[in-house]
Formats: sequence, structure tokens, C-alpha cells
Amino acid sequence: MGKRGRKPMKIDSNTQLEKSRESARQCRRRKKLRYEYLEELVIDREKAITKLHEELRRLRSVCQQIDQHEITNEIRQELIQWIDDAEINNQTQ
Repeated sequence: MGKRGRKPMKIDSNTQLEKSRESARQCRRRKKLRYEYLEELVIDREKAITKLHEELRRLRSVCQQIDQHEITNEIRQELIQWIDDAEINNQTQ
């Protein structure tokens, strides 16, 4: 009995070299796309982190004013908005 599977094709060295070059081009193209995707992901995450830092700073300020018994109408409105936002987020999850 003979060997199973495909029989090896006879390919000249120029054809093999061109296939190798094309394969390398495709690999570089995929790698570039992967890095572009990851860079976009990092940018989006950095924006989200910045937004969360701003919210944290704002809430710390509100907490300090509450601790000092300086609750203004502006702070009341902000707290109401914050509670409303939290309720909306909980309902959508």
C-alpha cells in the first residue's frame, strides 16, 4: 500500500518565493489591522477613565460640601440627577 494524503506538487523556486512573499504581506496587513484595533480600544478606554475621574472629582467635592453642611440648591440638583442616572442605569441592566 502507498502513502495516504496529497501528493507533493512540484513547484519551482520562483513560484515558492512569490507565495512566501505574498504570505508575508498578508501577515503584515493582519498585524497592522490588529494594532489599529488595539489602539482604538486603548483610546476608548482612556476616554472612559478620564470621564470616571471627572465624575469622581465632582462627587468628592459634593461629599466635602455635605460634610461641611454646605448643601446648596446646586448640590441638591446634582444629587437628584446622580440618583436619577443611577436608577436609569439599573433599569437598563
